Amino acid sequence: MTQKRKQYLAVLAGVLLTAGFWIYSLYGHQPIQRLPRPEQGTGSQETNLEVRIGEKTYPMELLLQEQKLSEEQVKKKMNQAKARLEEIFLNRNPDLQHIGGNVSMPSEEPETGISLQWYASSWEYLTVDGTVKNESLTEPVQLQIQVVLELQGEAEDWQRTITIQPPDESVEEDQLRVLSWKLSELQKDNSRELVLPEELDGNPLIWYTGKDTTWLLLGALTILTVCAMKLGEKQEEERTLAERERQMQLAYPEIVSRMGLYMSAGISTRKAWERIVAGYRQEGRQSCNKAYEEMCTALYEMQNGVPESTAYEHFGAKCRLPSYLKLGTLLSQNLRRGTKNLSELLEEESREAFENRKALAKKMGEECESKLLLPMILMLLTILVMIMYPAVVSFQI
Repeated sequence: MTQKRKQYLAVLAGVLLTAGFWIYSLYGHQPIQRLPRPEQGTGSQETNLEVRIGEKTYPMELLLQEQKLSEEQVKKKMNQAKARLEEIFLNRNPDLQHIGGNVSMPSEEPETGISLQWYASSWEYLTVDGTVKNESLTEPVQLQIQVVLELQGEAEDWQRTITIQPPDESVEEDQLRVLSWKLSELQKDNSRELVLPEELDGNPLIWYTGKDTTWLLLGALTILTVCAMKLGEKQEEERTLAERERQMQLAYPEIVSRMGLYMSAGISTRKAWERIVAGYRQEGRQSCNKAYEEMCTALYEMQNGVPESTAYEHFGAKCRLPSYLKLGTLLSQNLRRGTKNLSELLEEESREAFENRKALAKKMGEECESKLLLPMILMLLTILVMIMYPAVVSFQI
């Protein structure tokens, strides 16, 4: 299937779907008396309606409220939420009497969707987002926590007493905490400079500015740049080698065919080689072809005293493709052993090479087609979504 045919089919599918939903919008309207309300917890839903009053039809927007729970259902959800509140509040703390890390104080119970409002007897050591501020504590502190649960106008409260513990610190951590507190106290005046303390608990303090770690970043960036350059060079080499092989595969049938034609006309192998090279040079090398360039190199070797058979073998080895190795071997053996049916062998090789070239061209076409398949699918999906969304919304109504 050609690319244009696929595009036409995609457009035709879109037109047919559009026409189908347009016809449905004209004749598929049925009077309704009931609208399903959204389930509880999903929120209200905006719905577009049309109402006919007499002979005239008017558009109307309706905010469809979610379903309400019964009193028993509300009470059941309240009890479920209360049973989970302590676990939610503790976060990673072991129990309510050993609060040392941050707690969780969400505005909504995650499983039931019940609204939660948090209150504390003091916000000095606890923030509204659940952060515990126990850095300055030396002894445990008790707080009263109250939570008001609200659902459909019904409210209940949950109260607990918690104990915030001082931080569990080593001697070094305690010294750093005290030093940090002293530095904060020293900055409460309006002086332009901060005079750093010279001692702490009888121990002398020697201050330094933080080490500049810019060199680490620059070193890492340099290493990443070098790695990226090496990777780019390797990928470029692979692309160049792949392009070289593709170019030589496409040129091989033409070279073999010309060799066969010249030798069928009674021209020697070297003369046929020279004529092919001369024809390539007369074209001005507007498009550099690696296969013909290797032929030029082989001819240059012959002109400089390299045996003709050896030059052909060098040619096949430098091309590094099985087909060229075979051609170099045929020409070399013909010179050494005097093969009588070389023209027939070249003609057969030429037919096989053209078949391989057709297969290569077909493979390249399939690769291009597969690359275009994903964009076409995305375009088709976009069209289908644009067409089907209004229909899905109307079905829900």
